[in-house]
Amino acid sequence: MSPASRLQILMALTISLSVAGFAYAHWSDAVYVRGRVKMGYVEVEVTSQKVLTSKEVGGYSTISAYLSEDGHTLTLTCDNLRPCWFVWVGLVTQNTGTLPAKIKPPSYAFEGDGALRRCFENSTYIYGPYPRSTGFGGLEVWGKVEVGESLHPDGTVGFTTAPTATPFTTDPGEKCVVWICLRVKPEVPPEAMGETVEIAVHLLDEIGV
Repeated sequence: MSPASRLQILMALTISLSVAGFAYAHWSDAVYVRGRVKMGYVEVEVTSQKVLTSKEVGGYSTISAYLSEDGHTLTLTCDNLRPCWFVWVGLVTQNTGTLPAKIKPPSYAFEGDGALRRCFENSTYIYGPYPRSTGFGGLEVWGKVEVGESLHPDGTVGFTTAPTATPFTTDPGEKCVVWICLRVKPEVPPEAMGETVEIAVHLLDEIGV
């Protein structure tokens, strides 16, 4: 074989290996794309609260309230329960999430004697939605509400604004007012008299569509 032929063969091998190496590198290299995705979320929180009862009930029953750190649950501790005992719970809630939220009546959980749970009845009134900028004093159903005036001890309400039918949707930043009347029925079993109960009022988070 002539030197020229050998040189041609060597050059051909070199070119083949180069192409093969390029193809291998082309198909084995990974391409990474970095980015950030911001997800929307639903969040309804209690921003203000009131717990009201009559002077008569307050004379024999101690009622305390504790709001959870996440603003979702208000827990009431109530002692010395008797027939016709009652408490009004007022909540200002706000959609602090980034998505519309569906507003429904809160859920209730009772801790204590099982007989006590069957002694309670409740009524819930929800008003709204109100714009983010609405102050508490601008809410007819919140500012200066007292038992015996806007809220009556017999479980009725005297607001001129009708409650909003649920469920309804609030946009981010909008507020609602929730009033709950918890009552002990006129007739209770003797073992329930004078007992203490914990009642947890929990807001429900659900995306509004």
